[in-house]
Amino acid sequence: MIQCMCSLILQAMTNYKYDDDPVLAECGISIEKQLTQVEGRILETPKLKVGNSDDCIPRNGRWNFNNKKLLNPTQIDRWVVVNFSARCDTSHISRELINCGRNKGIIIQRPYTLIEEDSQFRRASPVVRVEKMFEQIQAKLPGAPEFILCVLPERKNSEIYGPWKKRSLSDFGIVTQCISPAKVNDQYLTNLLLKINSKLGGINSLLAIEHSSRVPLINDTPTLILGMDVSHGSPGRSDVPSVAAVVGSRSWPLISRYRASVRTQSPKVEMIDALYKPLEDGSDDGIIRELLVDFFQTSKGRKPTQIIVFRYYRLLVIWFAYQHLGEENIPKFTVIVAQKNHHTKLFQASSPDNVPPAMVLTVD
Repeated sequence: MIQCMCSLILQAMTNYKYDDDPVLAECGISIEKQLTQVEGRILETPKLKVGNSDDCIPRNGRWNFNNKKLLNPTQIDRWVVVNFSARCDTSHISRELINCGRNKGIIIQRPYTLIEEDSQFRRASPVVRVEKMFEQIQAKLPGAPEFILCVLPERKNSEIYGPWKKRSLSDFGIVTQCISPAKVNDQYLTNLLLKINSKLGGINSLLAIEHSSRVPLINDTPTLILGMDVSHGSPGRSDVPSVAAVVGSRSWPLISRYRASVRTQSPKVEMIDALYKPLEDGSDDGIIRELLVDFFQTSKGRKPTQIIVFRYYRLLVIWFAYQHLGEENIPKFTVIVAQKNHHTKLFQASSPDNVPPAMVLTVD
């Protein structure tokens, strides 16, 4: 497959005859007919610490938790399963999830209730379907659950997802995990539990150097690490709100424990507009303030003197949020440009395989 892609690119260079293009010639632009060769290096594979003091060494960029326990598993006492799919057996899924959790060290009680969508609403709009489901939840539960497992009707780009996240997270503040399994097996359930455990405050694993408090630069000074992303509704659906999520590290000097903040915003908007959100009363209801306060409360009263941001814009609003808390000494910022929207193709010169994970190219 990789060799085929490389051949297609080289063939296209010949077929398009860029050298004969008068516009390119007038602009003084010429295109090489051969691929550019650059040298790369592979980062050393980090060792992970998991439960029972076991080590986990990733292979080819992957690690397997099938026969291992989580480092700091949580406990789930009060949870429910809601089902928007007519083809899923939620009783089977919940039983298998409980059994798999036991093997990973997570104590999961039986769900408080299993709620099936009323079939008369399956042709209604996504917003109506979600609202009717929450009416069932409120009618059957005396209080809010600590966790909801939501079974979606489609595997990808479900129209339910955006309205569901808005209602559950933004409006009610309830942790949820959405699934749409084609086949429920141990590997699928393990990956699912890794997400659930993290969302509920547990720790799946730590870097070995993190476990021994030897992370360079991070252990020297209180450091907050931020990651941001926005997910959108399916193509053509302009009425589905986008979901903006920001995660921030907590409990410094740990970097594998984090808090997430989720907000909805206008459909198809890529810029996160709730990072800094001053209100009429002078307070700030933004995401960054929430994560800064959480860092302070979980890091023994230490304020971050260094902030590492995985994103490619909106640095200024983080300064605003920090200053709004009355802080004059702005932390040192490191911005790691995490840009996935590119069309760069990499091939190995001496192998038909794809480039290995952790490959780093440094080009002058």
